[in-house]
Amino acid sequence: MVESEGEAAACAAAVLTPPLSLEGGLAAELRPANLVRRVLSLFRNVSPGSDLSHFQLPATFNLPKSQLQMYGEGLYCAGEDLLGRCARGKDSLERLTSVVAWSISTTRPPIFGFAPYNPVLGETHHVSAGSGGLNVLLEQVSHRPPVSALHATNAAGDVRLVWCQSPVPKFHGASIEAAVRGRRELRLPRHGERYEVDCPNLLIRLLPAPSVEWSGDVRVVCAESGLEAQLSYCRSRSFLGFGGDARCVRGRVFRSASRDETIYEIDGFWDRTVSLKDVSTGEVSVLYDAQRAISKLTTPVVQDHKVLEKNAALRVSVSI
Repeated sequence: MVESEGEAAACAAAVLTPPLSLEGGLAAELRPANLVRRVLSLFRNVSPGSDLSHFQLPATFNLPKSQLQMYGEGLYCAGEDLLGRCARGKDSLERLTSVVAWSISTTRPPIFGFAPYNPVLGETHHVSAGSGGLNVLLEQVSHRPPVSALHATNAAGDVRLVWCQSPVPKFHGASIEAAVRGRRELRLPRHGERYEVDCPNLLIRLLPAPSVEWSGDVRVVCAESGLEAQLSYCRSRSFLGFGGDARCVRGRVFRSASRDETIYEIDGFWDRTVSLKDVSTGEVSVLYDAQRAISKLTTPVVQDHKVLEKNAALRVSVSI
């Protein structure tokens, strides 16, 4: 099939929707009226404890992108090469803390009242991000339950990501909590290390005050080095249980064989800075800077747009 000049021009001008970013981005474009009232009306007939995996969300509440693209953007939309830093670490301890920093960078500001489209079975999202960047492939491998698989490598071949995960949202009456089940691995082939990395839960509060935040405990474990990190996404200290900052993250790094002996303490806010304190020396350094990592992210631009008739997959080469 030969494309017309109009179709070719449309492909050349096509862009992906803005990624979730600390400033601007997609959130700046989505500000509908009466959003809270509309969200509450959705769950009038839903019982607390219900699994929302197959809940039919009206299109007006959908983000203009699929869940696969959301997963992918957490990798290829970034202000600095945190994945490359993982491979460049001079020792296993530096590499583990770099993996922790990268893990925090995948925590993007969620938007209250909106969710991405559920991918259809067999849907793919393939992105090659610039010269020397990541090559990312995602596919929806199961419909019920919804399971997404990801494989990504960088150009140097020293970082590899393999994921197979499924979101499990549940309604709790005054809130909705979505946990991500499955396995997420970051591999550093040149160092012979494999890291298992958890994901925090997404907590949507409906009452008394609508909000959306990341919560729960996250583990980063490397069996080869025997090192482990535990993070807690939580609210900062509040007065009488009220208030507090919902973007707080705290944790520590230790050896799995001696869990009571903390090597580093982690403290900060995932939308600002997270510090790393060496317990033995008291030295404090910046582990993660959100302004550098996820602020004012550039919207990817489609450079090549081809329909593969063989498998009806959309291949997109992206320059960031």
